[in-house]
Amino acid sequence: EDEDEDGYAGDDNDDEQDDERVVADPLTLPSGDMMYGLYRWHEARGREEDGPRRRGSFSGVASDTEWDVPYSQRQLTMPGGFRRQFLHDQAAREGRPPVGMLATSFVDFIGLYGHFAGSDYPSDEDEPPAAAARPSSPQQSLTENTPLLQQQQQQREAERSIHATASSRKAFFLLLKAFVGTGVLVLPKAFANGGLLASVAVVAAVAWYAWHCMILLGEVFLAMGGSYSGLGTRLLGPWAGRAITVSIVVAQLGFCSAYTIFVATNARSVWDALTGCRYRLSPTFWVLAQLVAYVPLAWVRRIKQFAPFALVANACIMAGLAYVLAYDIGRVWSAGIADIVQYNPLRFPLLVGTAVFAFEGVTLVIPVVDSMTHPHQFPRVLTAVMAVCLVVFCGIAALSYMAFGESVETVVLLSLPPNAATVAVQLLYSLAIMLSVPLQLFPAVRILEAGIFPSSGKGDPLVKWQKNLFRGLLTLLVAALAIFGAEQLDNFIAIIGAFSCTPLSFIYPTLLHHRISAGCRWTRIKDLALAAVGVVILVYVTYMGIVSWGASPPPADRCVVPPPL
Repeated sequence: EDEDEDGYAGDDNDDEQDDERVVADPLTLPSGDMMYGLYRWHEARGREEDGPRRRGSFSGVASDTEWDVPYSQRQLTMPGGFRRQFLHDQAAREGRPPVGMLATSFVDFIGLYGHFAGSDYPSDEDEPPAAAARPSSPQQSLTENTPLLQQQQQQREAERSIHATASSRKAFFLLLKAFVGTGVLVLPKAFANGGLLASVAVVAAVAWYAWHCMILLGEVFLAMGGSYSGLGTRLLGPWAGRAITVSIVVAQLGFCSAYTIFVATNARSVWDALTGCRYRLSPTFWVLAQLVAYVPLAWVRRIKQFAPFALVANACIMAGLAYVLAYDIGRVWSAGIADIVQYNPLRFPLLVGTAVFAFEGVTLVIPVVDSMTHPHQFPRVLTAVMAVCLVVFCGIAALSYMAFGESVETVVLLSLPPNAATVAVQLLYSLAIMLSVPLQLFPAVRILEAGIFPSSGKGDPLVKWQKNLFRGLLTLLVAALAIFGAEQLDNFIAIIGAFSCTPLSFIYPTLLHHRISAGCRWTRIKDLALAAVGVVILVYVTYMGIVSWGASPPPADRCVVPPPL
């Protein structure tokens, strides 16, 4: 193609040459002398997208066989993109595989909690002190060679950035790990509360409800950009941004409290089995004992330091679920189906709250979408994840309910016989949940710290230890909530699901989508109807959970009459 003297490459299509054009000299634009090549490249790319592709033009897409670039253009332009490509090519030249997806996906999974709900929660170790941002003396004056970003800031940006590096397969596993936790092991009791047939229908309906609202939130993010609370502020007003932030904090504290109860209940059962009930310790003791681990872990500043814990935790969870499923199938096969009901109207609302708790994952939608190389594939990925979770959750819950009937415990592991295999599974699953508590607590800690402490703790020991004290007090609050709800775990989880998870999962996404849906009237009506259903769930299930508090029997005690010492 020919170029004119102004640097404009003419279009091959003669029919368009008569169009009026305003040709800007790139050298007269801001920073044009430095950006001249980029302007020319962008202009050529724009004509290439409109017309036939020219052989020899640069393309960063993975399908360009002429250049054989293993990363897409978007990946390469991300911080550290060229370095990742270099390491990939170096590993190929040396005949060894690059860093595997298993390791990187777990690190990225931890990274999602650093971008929880789309907000950025850097740590004190990532934040350089104010004094480091400017020269501290005249001898350290700024020169043309002084970096615009300090080394610590550049490292922080490189470490925190997970944008546009996740394939659809990696996004699938990231979401799957986020959904599978304690919820699946409390669903069998929820099935006993609601009845088998009614429970399957309700869990399927809640799964669809959560799936649809997460799709809506993804659409809002792709259209507007920003964090979850930021979208609320922009589309609904400052009150919505504050409400979303408060809901996130309350939900995370509730999750940590429920996890603490889960660990305390299993730890007590394991202790009684190992000691033969000779040394009885109360549930309160087992809740407080966990603070020995939670307080130091709450002081961790860098979120990605939890990556090894997440790897171990997910392996333990998979082993525990496989054992429960195998035992349930064997028991039903040998002893038949226990006495069950298809519908239980008395405690049916608790089923709804527990199902909402089990399918809560909306706060990771924005970081997952933002991390995908092809964000438009998010609905397909989420559909596959929700389908797998629905089959696993309903399968384990239904089989456990059919195996144990109305006597199934709130934590189904307590219904298993106290043999060596059960004790091992309880230990592994409790370890997995214990390692998950600091991750769940991290977003709440950083949100509250941002509102309480105006400055970073790096370079200021007083502020750092004030934050440590605050984090210790927050873990004490979690322990206090766990002690309060330890005897009524099914009600406690139902209330958390209804009061904390329902606004985040159902109400806010539909209201946000309603604000951007200016075209279709029926879409707007549907959004408002779904939001109204969420409000009903929030009010009714929370009320029923409070009213029925104390109606459930306490967790199983395998030492009804302790033997004499």
